[in-house]
Amino acid sequence: MVEYTQLASISEANVLSSIQKHGGFSCTLPYANQESEQKLSSALLTIFNHIKKPELGNSLIYCLKEIVMNASKANSKRVYFSTKNLDIDIKADYEQGLKDFKKNVFGDFKKYEDKHKELEYYVRIDFKVEADSLLIRVINNSEISNQEEERIAERLKIAGKFNSMEEVFSYGFDSTEGAGFGLIIVVLMLRSVGLDERVLSLTKKDGSTIVLLKIPVNLLSKTHGQAIAEEIAQEIERMPQFPDSLMRLQKNLNDPNADFNSVANIIKTDSALTTEIIRIANSPIYMLPRKVDDVPTAVRMIGLKGVKNLILSFGVNKVFEKKYKKSLIDEVMVHSYKVALYCSQIAKIKRMDPLIDDIYVAAMLHDFGKIITSTLQPELVEKINTICATKGIPLSSLEDLTKGYNHSIIGSQLAEKWNFPDKFVQAIKYHHIPLEASQDYKSLVYVIYLGNEIYYYKKAEHKFGDINYLVLKFFNLTDRTEFDRFVKNIDDALEKKKN
Repeated sequence: MVEYTQLASISEANVLSSIQKHGGFSCTLPYANQESEQKLSSALLTIFNHIKKPELGNSLIYCLKEIVMNASKANSKRVYFSTKNLDIDIKADYEQGLKDFKKNVFGDFKKYEDKHKELEYYVRIDFKVEADSLLIRVINNSEISNQEEERIAERLKIAGKFNSMEEVFSYGFDSTEGAGFGLIIVVLMLRSVGLDERVLSLTKKDGSTIVLLKIPVNLLSKTHGQAIAEEIAQEIERMPQFPDSLMRLQKNLNDPNADFNSVANIIKTDSALTTEIIRIANSPIYMLPRKVDDVPTAVRMIGLKGVKNLILSFGVNKVFEKKYKKSLIDEVMVHSYKVALYCSQIAKIKRMDPLIDDIYVAAMLHDFGKIITSTLQPELVEKINTICATKGIPLSSLEDLTKGYNHSIIGSQLAEKWNFPDKFVQAIKYHHIPLEASQDYKSLVYVIYLGNEIYYYKKAEHKFGDINYLVLKFFNLTDRTEFDRFVKNIDDALEKKKN
């Protein structure tokens, strides 16, 4: 009888303990689902942190998820084919069974769950830490058929031809290609961290199929997708400097003798800035007990630090309005403002009040690189977003495969050009990959990351299992019920302010 691992036992403490005692960690599951994917992602992050390679997380977590899901699907095929009296090793039966397999099984997987256990199907995942490599072995107890083996070999051969996602799209693939398409992305993910398909092997033995991923950790270098395409580099070079009027206001605010009245007087000379300052003072960010309708009161309520930070997001809009379509800017800024509201509430609930001013500005700035990427390659951006949504891939990971079309990197480079404080550069650069932020700005980046994830979670575009486990742990939100309660508290607070 197969002994399945309890998902609750796949914890950071148990994984670390097993690695320290036995040099590895193993678990056996009846099938892959969202909960098991989250646990395996957490286990892999724990291992990468243990071997001091946390930067490999995003790309290789996706690889693990894809391999485990494919192994589980292979077992599900056997369950499904048996109910239809089809022989998976007969080509005609195989093609007939595949026609409705995905719709019938994954449209209502619940009725197949017990069947997996009853027939004692399993997926076993072994992690082994060696001196110079990390071995990940995924075993499912159904031997790969000739048709399946041919399909995988074909996909690996095709994957070797591609250097980027642009080339994949040009070739004519899309998300309907299923597991074969996912395998191509796995190969490109491996390349994004300096590896290739040679670290991936597939064998069959004694009725089982084994996929082995051997990661030579000592040969890997940290990659952040820094190589920006020439067109984007030139676009950043062409961007104007920050507005002089706002630079003068910043200089005044940096003066130790600056006071509320002098700052208010400068603000009042710019009608657009006046409107923005009053709008922000009355927003749910500050939760003021009464409406503010004049600049001096708004400045006092927001504070000199708050005004100094707000000038950055306001200035970015002023620059972009001269170069890009208003509809595009508005789309990004509406999203950013909603994220800023969520982030401010996270800070209030988690008692991070001293960071609220910085959090608001960081949230307003986090996506402004999208305005540049969308202008340069709108078709590519649309395809990337579609594939990410379909395959459950972190957007930042897939962007890194596209030769520098990474809005986080582009936004951070522009922020550096404009001499923004490092805390905002970090928030822009790492808002999709928060574990890579420097320790000094971890809290700020984690809030921006979580606020952004909540935005997509509420739109049902991201699942709870997609959210970085270590960030959830930082905020004590690893339990799904607790997380949903937390999101509801944010909604209630914002709704109360609205009324």
